Amino acid sequence: MIKRSIVASALVLVLAASASSAAAAPADDGLWYFDAANIAAQHDAGITGKGVTIAVLDGPVNTDIPTLKDANIEVREPSFCYTDDHKLAPATSTDLSGPDSAYHGTNVVSYIAGTGDGYEGQTGVKGVAPGAKVLYYAVSRLDKVVAGGEQISCLEKDGTTKSDEVGQAMTEAMDAGADIIVIAAGYNGDALSFGNGAYERAIREGVIVVGSVANTDDLVVSMNFPAGANGSVGVQAADINGTIQTTDGRPNDNPSTMVIAPGIGILGQGERDGTWEKQIVIPGSTSVATPIAAGYIALAMQKWPDATGNQILQDMVRSSNDAGTASFDPSGLVGYGFVTATRMIQRDPSQYEDVNPLLENVRGFAVPTSEEIYAAPTATPEPDPNTAAPAPSDAAPIGLLVALVVGGLVVLGVIILVVVLAVRRSRPRVPGTKI
Repeated sequence: MIKRSIVASALVLVLAASASSAAAAPADDGLWYFDAANIAAQHDAGITGKGVTIAVLDGPVNTDIPTLKDANIEVREPSFCYTDDHKLAPATSTDLSGPDSAYHGTNVVSYIAGTGDGYEGQTGVKGVAPGAKVLYYAVSRLDKVVAGGEQISCLEKDGTTKSDEVGQAMTEAMDAGADIIVIAAGYNGDALSFGNGAYERAIREGVIVVGSVANTDDLVVSMNFPAGANGSVGVQAADINGTIQTTDGRPNDNPSTMVIAPGIGILGQGERDGTWEKQIVIPGSTSVATPIAAGYIALAMQKWPDATGNQILQDMVRSSNDAGTASFDPSGLVGYGFVTATRMIQRDPSQYEDVNPLLENVRGFAVPTSEEIYAAPTATPEPDPNTAAPAPSDAAPIGLLVALVVGGLVVLGVIILVVVLAVRRSRPRVPGTKI
């Protein structure tokens, strides 16, 4: 198991893009993901994601850039991570380099919530679902530059590596009413924090979890969390023609791929070690495709408010073709195909079964299993302090007998729980990501 850390899936390619802003792209302005999907027409019709709540878990964010200045974003301060001098790091930052670089998180959230406003003479990054409410959680900081990319981590106050920040943020987000959770970075299995139940709860409650698959065809990193987790939307990056990313000329076949979305030749704001005013065209990144796919999902959620999260997913996996059929590619290349916002908006998802179509029946692996997801414990309601205790009565011996029986069942339940947890801990976890 690789050290408990994460590698932001887009950083390696975004960093390369900053060295060549003239990279080849299907559309010179990098806004084809917005134009080709007729998003402006959807917005004009009032479909902006309004009423949908999207949680974004990423690194620090800069909400002062023009496209985010008036965006509907609620940032959770501070971040979940401590600095080397044992202080909580801020969730917001204007840095473009160093531990608090906000480059990655800022661009990720811009594809969802950006207003399109830009610096003087510019059009800013346009958000697909600017009407949605975004809850932003900073769960990582830049740790160091490693071969092929950038490694980011999150520390406890004592300087040890934090292991439950993702689960904590997911729980806070769901408690705040999140409909979609977006994690455009690759975590290893420990970050999933199996056992605290946050991920299981999300899938069980129909909260849609959208994650980036790796920007490589290396199988060692191909099942990162959350893209590789059972029931999540693993997103691969594609160009305007539906051609996916490659590594050394080879298509990135990835068993975590559930859908493909726009992620090649897309406009980005800011330049690594440069200025926020600089714009680049990102050659390819699943961290771009992931929030764009989440934005498309949010538009469908607004259009069809009575549909469950599972039915929206059923709609999504049928959106790649006019026939409305779901066809999964087991090669790991395209999954259910190109997510299409217009088809998702046109078709009523309530006609579909209320079952998550991304569970293990379409993958060759399942972490966690459906049994683990749906058997996950739920919180025990707190006793009502206003409820008076029953008055003593002649039936006390019967009450004592009942108490003894219940107590015995509780003990038996604890024993069973210990055995189940032991089995779960022995189960292989999602491998780490190292790009």
